[in-house]
Parts: sequence; structure tokens; C-alpha cells
Amino acid sequence: MGTQERSEPKRAAGYIRVSQERAARNGYGLDVQDRDIRKHADYKGWNLGEVYREEGVSGYKRERPALDRLLADAKAGHFSVVIFPSIDRAGRSVKDVIEIDAMLRSGGVEIVFLREGIDTSTPTGELYRNIMAAVAQFEGKLTCERLTKGRRLKASEGGYIGGWVPYGYRVNDEGDYEVVPEQAEVVKRIFGWRRRGKSLRWIADKLGRQLAPTQKGGSWRPATIQRILGNEFYAGLVQGDGEVVRGRHQPVVSERLFQIVQVC
Repeated sequence: MGTQERSEPKRAAGYIRVSQERAARNGYGLDVQDRDIRKHADYKGWNLGEVYREEGVSGYKRERPALDRLLADAKAGHFSVVIFPSIDRAGRSVKDVIEIDAMLRSGGVEIVFLREGIDTSTPTGELYRNIMAAVAQFEGKLTCERLTKGRRLKASEGGYIGGWVPYGYRVNDEGDYEVVPEQAEVVKRIFGWRRRGKSLRWIADKLGRQLAPTQKGGSWRPATIQRILGNEFYAGLVQGDGEVVRGRHQPVVSERLFQIVQVC
């Protein structure tokens, strides 16, 4: 009596990614993605090898070390199927997802997107993959738009949105500007001297003799003085949507004094 041959179980790999720690706190971090991939592989009876982990990398980035290794190993024939938790873990644009799919399939590798229930080895799965990738791209653009609007609103109110912090201020734990008293006193002296007609060089030399603290520990220069005198932020004003508006931070000098020194 002949024996029935059994096919070897598929060799599988997984790919998981989070762009920032916030994603983990929202319940879809790396551990959750890893667990879902392993459960699916067990259910299918596949031999799961490496789960490629991409941590702190945006889906919009083209430089993704773990993904590059995955693609190289696929080309080398290390596995025959790769499992993604969802399409947006693979990429945030239709173009990127299709390119990744094409590179894997060129090596004879099938693809599974768990959340969407897609197997791209079938024509229906390929069509559905393209539709869902377009949806992921649309949702990603909406998210970026909301974040941009939020940052613009915060900036228009004088809130800190990252980058350079003006001399005389620091950013507190709540993400707002607060005055640094010692530096603020220096700013007031600068505006006062300028109002009395002192030159930029005179002010810089005077501060140097007084050993007044600079922002980075260097020397006072006329150009630095000019930037401070021309920054409406010290009068409590900020640029918002192309116009100067009142910020929510504490001013160091009055608007009147700021305007006076602009013509000195």
C-alpha cells in the first residue's frame, strides 16, 4: 500500500512596524503585531522564521533597514510567504505598497495582510490590495493635514511646536514657553539701551563686560543684538497665518518699546 506524500509546510516571515511610541500606547504596538503574526502562522501550520521589526520608522520613509533585509532575504529564497499585520504597516502610499508587493512576488513570495484579509497571490486579492492601499494613503494624508493644522493653530497662539527657542525663554513640561528671569533681564537691558540710542556694537561690548549670559555660552555680537531687537516675540506677538497676532506667552518688553526701537 502506497504512502501519501505530504507537502512541506510553508516557510514564513513577518514584518512589523511602529512609527512612534504613541502607536504602541494606542494598542497596536510591536508586541501586538508580533502576536497576531505568530497566531496566524500557527493556524496555517507554517514554519515562521524571523519577524522583521521596524521601530520608530515612518511608513513614508524609503530608508527602512528591516524592510530592506526582508526584501533581500525574500530574493535569496529564505521564505515563501510574508505576513504583514496590515497594509499600512508595509507602506503609506499606493506606489510603495505595490512596489514592495512586486519585489516580493518576483522572488516567488506570497503576501498576507492580516487586518484586510488579503492574499495577493489571487487576482481578487491583488485588486483588493490596491484599493486598500489607496485608502491607507488617503487616511495618512488626512492625519498629516490634521497634525499640520494643529501645529499651525498652536504656533498662532504662541505655543511651542519645536525648533529654536528665543533667548530669554525655555519650554516647560507642558510644552509652553516660560520666561527665564536672568536672560529676560538681559533682553530688557538691550531694549533699554537701544532706546537711548546706543549702537549695536556698544551694547554687545557692554554685555560682554558685564559677563551677561548668552544662549550658548559664546560672545555677544552686534548681529545677535539685532536679532533680539527685531523679534516681536519679546513683545508677546507671533506670526499666525501671515499676520502678527497676540501669543499666549508672557512678553518681556511692551509693544510700545518694541515699536520705538525699530526706528532707532
